[in-house]
Amino acid sequence: MEDFSWAKLYPEVYKVCTLFQMTEIANPIEFHYKKLDQFLQDGPQCGLVALAMCVGNPTKDSIQNLFETAKKYNFSNNGEMFSVDNMATLAKEVLPIGTEIKVYNGYLDNDFIKKSLLGGSIMLVPYDTEKDNSPGLCKGHKAHWAAICGGILTENDFYVLARHGKARNVAIWKLKVLANSNKQLLEFSPDRKFQDIVYKLPIGGISGPFGLKEKSILIQYKC
Repeated sequence: MEDFSWAKLYPEVYKVCTLFQMTEIANPIEFHYKKLDQFLQDGPQCGLVALAMCVGNPTKDSIQNLFETAKKYNFSNNGEMFSVDNMATLAKEVLPIGTEIKVYNGYLDNDFIKKSLLGGSIMLVPYDTEKDNSPGLCKGHKAHWAAICGGILTENDFYVLARHGKARNVAIWKLKVLANSNKQLLEFSPDRKFQDIVYKLPIGGISGPFGLKEKSILIQYKC
């Protein structure tokens, strides 16, 4: 049994490491973690909830305020956020003055992203969810948002720590798995098209230049 001594300062991370005996991250070379408060979403609010976690102290009222701002800018009808560019604009409205917010275009599994996460940056990343909420390959049909709040470098791989609106626990995923999920966000879910709900989609759809495919947001708080 591993003791995961590196994670003992962070009870929510230590809980996941020990519960699932994640021996692959038992002795990391380097790691960084920023605590984000958990909040469960109500309806199609995953992007707003992830952003509210980055702002800090997410509440029902703060998420409702984000929703009202998103509607004001014509970014969302029901709480959905299918544009990374619109999400970045919303982030600039609500994150503290001096916070550096950039849209990142490209595949996530690279040295720049690893260095950024180990250096204290956090990210907002769209991806597809599997049944256990881990990143999957569903062509965008299960598109979801997560706040990436840390990185773990091991001898053999790189992992990210994440918070999102469908789970109470911190998630720990391989960066490559998240990157592959983010890369294949190709189309709006056919099932959602036939629901009695009108969703706001960007010009060109979720795989277009203003959508979600191979796009994410880097956030660096002012020191």
